[in-house]
Amino acid sequence: MDPVTWLWLNLDPILIAPYRLISDPVWGWWLGSLVLAGWAVFWGELTLALVFRLNRRYVEELSRDMVKRNQQAMNALQAGDKAAYRGINKLANEAHGKAFFLQIAMGASSLWPAFLAAGWLELRFGGVPIVLPGLESRITYLAGFVPLYLAVRLAWGLAKKRLGLGERSRQLWKAVREGRSRGKTM
Repeated sequence: MDPVTWLWLNLDPILIAPYRLISDPVWGWWLGSLVLAGWAVFWGELTLALVFRLNRRYVEELSRDMVKRNQQAMNALQAGDKAAYRGINKLANEAHGKAFFLQIAMGASSLWPAFLAAGWLELRFGGVPIVLPGLESRITYLAGFVPLYLAVRLAWGLAKKRLGLGERSRQLWKAVREGRSRGKTM
């Protein structure tokens, strides 16, 4: 048995419990999927925090390198040394690219629980048409889960901002973006 299937089977009693809190199967599915989306966001945020913690020094180093290269390029340009400017500017752009793709990779690290949840939903509800409450329309489990997940992720992002959580990482990425915006004139 592959490790993902083993994980799904062992987590199944925990994951299915919220689906059984309400006797109405339609509302039970929506409540359970909302809770599942919450768990996916929680584990994704935990992963993101861990990845950020592990990469913090590298992100800080990239930020310092970008600022330094940008300043060197501007100094070379002001001195009229176009060849030095182009060479240093190339290094600055490489640092910008590294920071950009690192930010994307770190952000993507928070998505794995959503994919794991979608796989479990396929295992449990793959052949079951999901009814939209109050309507007779039927959708797939994925068409119901994805908007719930996005809503929970958005709500968590807004709550996190209001609560001041993640301020250190926001400040660090702001420094990286400011270094990038200084390089726009290059």
